[in-house]
Amino acid sequence: MFDRYVADKRKRRPLLYLALVASAILEGALIVFFIVYSILHVEEVQPPPLTVTFINAAPPPPPPPPPPKGTSKPKTKPKPVTQPTEVPKEIVQPKEKEPEEEPESEGVEGGVEGGVPGGVVGGAVGSAPPPPPPPPKPVNKPAFLIKKDKISGELPRLPEVIKAQRKGSTVIGTYKICIDTTGRVSEVTPVVSIPGADEQVMATLRTWLFRPQPIPICFIDVFQFIIE
Repeated sequence: MFDRYVADKRKRRPLLYLALVASAILEGALIVFFIVYSILHVEEVQPPPLTVTFINAAPPPPPPPPPPKGTSKPKTKPKPVTQPTEVPKEIVQPKEKEPEEEPESEGVEGGVEGGVPGGVVGGAVGSAPPPPPPPPKPVNKPAFLIKKDKISGELPRLPEVIKAQRKGSTVIGTYKICIDTTGRVSEVTPVVSIPGADEQVMATLRTWLFRPQPIPICFIDVFQFIIE
């Protein structure tokens, strides 16, 4: 009898498994159905209606009441202007005295305009003439411009004593030469002197002669002496 119960129980097991599988498939199919249904039937939620209310501006205040008729400003009557009957007399200004004309003094032949009456014709006796105007200051110019106007003049030489003392050397001297408007040398000044030879060199430079110039001119000249 016990074997029969066990055999019945073994026969029911496949049926139980089939029932479980069928229920699982049915539940899965229902779940898929509801998911698809919920996706396809989505209800649109409409937004709430908007209500717009327009507020009218407040009306302007009423105009002020007109003033009462009884309170009118008193009118001022213009006063008549009375003109003076008497006309003022003309004011007479005192006349200024005209300056008396001085008698013109007669001049003298040979006199000077603006001279002193009773003076000496031709000026005071023994008076010295006015001094002459000072000469214009000399203008410095380059040596090559002035040497173009040179007419005559020898080159300076060194004394024999200096040549004997400085054999085989070169001696350089620089001198400032000024000429007047006639073209003659008016002044010679050593800038770089040669001891023992300046007097002879400057004496030669004073003999130079140039063309006349409009103004006094000065220039600086450099002399190089090669002693063999």
